[in-house]
Amino acid sequence: MDSILNAAFIGCGAIARKKHLPLSASDPHLHIKVLFDVNQETAEKCRAQFGSDDTVVAKSLEDVFSRNDIDVAFIATPNSTHAEYTVKALNSKMHVICEKPMALNASEAREMLDASVQNERMLHISYQNRYTNQALYARRLYEEGFFSDIYYAKAYALRRRAVPTWGAAGNRALLGGGPLIDIGSHALDLAMWLSDNFEPDYAVGTAYDRIMKQGSEANLWGNWNPDKMNIEDCALGFVVMKNGMTLSVEASYALNTKWEREASVDLFGTAAGISLREEDHVTLIHEVGGKMCMTENRLQETRRSLTPEAEAASASVREHQAIMEMLLSGETVDPSARQAFAVARIVEGIYSSAEKKQPFYF
Repeated sequence: MDSILNAAFIGCGAIARKKHLPLSASDPHLHIKVLFDVNQETAEKCRAQFGSDDTVVAKSLEDVFSRNDIDVAFIATPNSTHAEYTVKALNSKMHVICEKPMALNASEAREMLDASVQNERMLHISYQNRYTNQALYARRLYEEGFFSDIYYAKAYALRRRAVPTWGAAGNRALLGGGPLIDIGSHALDLAMWLSDNFEPDYAVGTAYDRIMKQGSEANLWGNWNPDKMNIEDCALGFVVMKNGMTLSVEASYALNTKWEREASVDLFGTAAGISLREEDHVTLIHEVGGKMCMTENRLQETRRSLTPEAEAASASVREHQAIMEMLLSGETVDPSARQAFAVARIVEGIYSSAEKKQPFYF
């Protein structure tokens, strides 16, 4: 791995500054070549913080896509631009790392997949929760057949009062929706990946904006103006997969609930079940010696005499390492992109069902 890839960053907002830029700046196999943001001052600050002597701030997107020295583009812009910018980058023969959700709808997501195939360039959608200690452990259990067949999965993305109130928050045209397409898509991706099931048959959904319409002084990031919010505050979905598995999802920014559960999944199999929460532990539910047992595994608290601690690396670091390994080995197909497309289909199906008040058939 002695190659160095030139990278362009499209969008220099919080997700780029907190995640992709620092990881790339510390990666000896990546060189931050170009930065672009609609706010030139923001891009200049990122150049000073993360760039090098030859890092430039592009004045327009055309300046980025017309270059022939960029190997990979990181796209961290509003959801409504993901498809357009990704397709342009792929057509410019760049690999693409795009933030979630994949796109506003399945049609746009399909265009992204098609452009990746046609240009023989890799497309990755950033669902980093697959790389937590608990998710990797649960996936290994699945691959070892611990659960037998999984016939029911539940995905949770529930907040009590944590409605985003900055930037494009609340703008359906730019984001495609509220908690379902945002934090809910993370939980859906996790549940589908852990059960290795990406083929939906039909979906039934409901969505509510009752709290969004009234505001809340108790909100984590302060109250919001209800007149400027046209997204749901809660969406619930029930999906039947083609193999018969049932998948449910609960996503909310502002639910009056005792328990907040984000990036959390329950899986129910014939042989065993698992409860996976965003914190660093999992609970296994299984039968041993004629008794039902609940085995809790706190993956970072095990002792040397039992199991060594997992590598102390964040999910974002592990995801970045996995992406780079694929790119440096010459891979042009990332299977997770097609899986992200399945997430986009389900999100669209739940929203459509909620709007039309009837099941959505895929």
